[in-house]
Amino acid sequence: MFPAPDVRGPKVLLGVVWAAAVVGALVSGTAPFALLMAAAAGAAAAQAARTWRHVAPARHPVVPAALAIAAVAVLGAALGATGFVVVAVLAVAGGAVWAWAASGGSPRDVALTVVCAAVPAAAVAGAVLLRRSSLEVPFILMAIALLYDAGSWVIGSGSRHRWLGPLAGMACIVPVTMLVAALGLQFRSADAWLLGALAAVLSPLGPAVATFVLGDRRGHAPALRRIDSLVVLGPVWSLVAAHLRA
Repeated sequence: MFPAPDVRGPKVLLGVVWAAAVVGALVSGTAPFALLMAAAAGAAAAQAARTWRHVAPARHPVVPAALAIAAVAVLGAALGATGFVVVAVLAVAGGAVWAWAASGGSPRDVALTVVCAAVPAAAVAGAVLLRRSSLEVPFILMAIALLYDAGSWVIGSGSRHRWLGPLAGMACIVPVTMLVAALGLQFRSADAWLLGALAAVLSPLGPAVATFVLGDRRGHAPALRRIDSLVVLGPVWSLVAAHLRA
């Protein structure tokens, strides 16, 4: 169920750079954060689409269309919930037409193009939507994802048991939850613990779901893996958090 940690490349350095970029963009405002998340989602969509070329028989989702759908949809989240829905629908429709023409009218390739784009876009759009009205709430979400990823990779990469990595990542969510509950950051204490428990349950599901988007399950998709813990966590946690703050 849990994918093996990817140990190729300077993972620690890249993780630190990514965390710094996320924090910097969050503090800078909605537009910079949306641009960073759009770039990450677009790169993840393109990499996911490319992995389908290495299966048998090979499929050919349209890489540029997948990238465009994901990036444009996430940028739409900077306009608000209604803007996100409108822009996302238009992006999917336009991307599907693009994929249909580029793939020679293959329905399967069009569907794969849209799926490869929709999963990373959905992963990060919730955080962008939250940033429109708050700094603290999306900061909490991204802190949870970053700490989960760090704990999961550090422990998982050194163990033969794949379940140890996700377990360590879940443990890393506890300090964030305790801090939010103790300081009353945007949520009541009980709500903070509810969101923490929700994050602990949902974070490990994201990498598993993201794996199904890849044609080659061992394909190299570092951008997707950078945000995969948000695949399920991002949209669900964002909806619950927005309701609890209302």
